[in-house]
Amino acid sequence: MPVSWERRPPEQTRERICIVDDDEAVADSLKALLQTFGFGVQSYGSGADFLADDRVSKAGCLVIDQQMPGMSGLDVVDHLQREGIRLPVILISGRLDTSTRERAASLGVTKIVDKPFAASRLVNLIEATLSKAN
Repeated sequence: MPVSWERRPPEQTRERICIVDDDEAVADSLKALLQTFGFGVQSYGSGADFLADDRVSKAGCLVIDQQMPGMSGLDVVDHLQREGIRLPVILISGRLDTSTRERAASLGVTKIVDKPFAASRLVNLIEATLSKAN
């Protein structure tokens, strides 16, 4: 079901989406986009910052960049799984090789999105991911 490009009133806030990206401009633009569609959004500049938040397990979906200093996106997903935390994950990256894609699949990543991507594609993937999870 394609996304409706209509802004939602604040009282219709939906599930919390977590964004992890070390590029502040990307994180800010994704946060603004998702808030336009009524999502509660929290962004983090690193995997360590995300993992330090005690609300991690309450996220409806995680949108995470693969290429970050310190912990990669898949390192974060692996850490979550070792802690017994299961979240739908959308991995975004401008550079993904076959071994990274295979690792993502083995960790249960819901979707992989190559950068650059259309805003509508990401919103549609999140919508589909959340409807599958519920």
